[in-house]
Amino acid sequence: MQKKKLISAVALLATFTCAPAMAQDGAKPTIAPLCGSCHQPQPGVMMGFLENISLKSKIIQMDIMSHKEVVKFTDQTSVKYVNDFADINNYKTKGFQINFSEKNGEKIANEIIRFDILKTVTTEERLDKETFKKLRQDPNVKVFDVRPPQVYQMAHIPGAGMIPAPAFDKFINKLPEDKNTPIIFYGVGGCLSPTASLKTKSLGYTNVKIYIGGYPDWVKTETGVTAPDWVKSAIAGGIPHVLIDLRDTAEVEKGHITGAVGIEGSKLAASQAMFPANKMAPIIVYGPDAAKAAETIHSWGYKKVQVMPMEFAAWQSAGNPVQTGATATKIAYTPKPKPGTISVADFKNATEHPSDKMVIVDVRNPDECTAGKVGGSMNIPADLIAQQAQEIPAGKEIILYCNTGVRAEMAHTVLAQMGRNSRYLDAVVNFDHGATTIEEK
Repeated sequence: MQKKKLISAVALLATFTCAPAMAQDGAKPTIAPLCGSCHQPQPGVMMGFLENISLKSKIIQMDIMSHKEVVKFTDQTSVKYVNDFADINNYKTKGFQINFSEKNGEKIANEIIRFDILKTVTTEERLDKETFKKLRQDPNVKVFDVRPPQVYQMAHIPGAGMIPAPAFDKFINKLPEDKNTPIIFYGVGGCLSPTASLKTKSLGYTNVKIYIGGYPDWVKTETGVTAPDWVKSAIAGGIPHVLIDLRDTAEVEKGHITGAVGIEGSKLAASQAMFPANKMAPIIVYGPDAAKAAETIHSWGYKKVQVMPMEFAAWQSAGNPVQTGATATKIAYTPKPKPGTISVADFKNATEHPSDKMVIVDVRNPDECTAGKVGGSMNIPADLIAQQAQEIPAGKEIILYCNTGVRAEMAHTVLAQMGRNSRYLDAVVNFDHGATTIEEK
């Protein structure tokens, strides 16, 4: 009976998992890589990850990993495994299948299906954070992160190994030889952990569980670990991060990791004002009592605090980038903007100092614009951007905005596919009695 149930679960998994697949006519793929199995492209079928949905404009944006797709839906569109269209908004980054038809070059959803692989996971196999924390203290328990390697290296739960679900077969040798060994998988709370669990159980492992909340749930109250390789790549690639060296000042001046700021561990508590205002800044600490220091910084409200578990001497011996002398006395952190966005400062400048090289487009619905809109902007609702793009003067950069950035990003995606040059404002815009305020997200 148990074997029959497992076969059924694996069959269900195969129904929804896929590898990158290119449409037969050479068009962009309509299926994103999810696990290891593969679907053949089918006309009118899209599988990927939900990125955004706008109920007002009735459009949904999917991440196919190689590109984005924007699909319209109507009152006649049916939904499955969600309560209604509004409920879809609760499943961002989760897997969805959209059965669609095309009309006048636009994709119209006939059915939107949430992929609910968690139905294959029993209640006994699901772990909440507290249960997970207790079980991981047992040295016999093996914990594996199923997210992509670069994401694992950037931040993972202390003590966790890596078995990325999309490349499960390539990492299968990391599974313990004893098939009775307790194994716990975690990811981001989506389908990757159940995928890895099903494949592991199909190999005969008898004690496999899933930390359902995954890393996003972990970092709400706990700190993580950053791999030295990620720090090295972040330095080389200019990826914004904050690096804190906790050693004594004299040691730090003899040599430290490139870009690090020296703050002696004993002086950390008094240095809170040095840290960036952005609580989402990735902060990495190394040196004595790094775990304790990470907990202190996390208690200040920072959401991405990690320990780099490598001593400076080992870092230097490995030929990694180092500096000598005094470090910076202030912590500088400037996040990189999302591709295709315009900064709040540049948007304000564009509205205050109009240029004949730009056109500002409000992609909200006409009724929303009655409460106010940016001066000099034209209104084209996001769901009509494809049909009315010709109304936007050619040869000008298009600046898009809405009230939250969601529909502006979708319109940007559509225009990019049409070969039009645009940027969008990813911020919260409020209109109140003629006054416009813009808030950073």
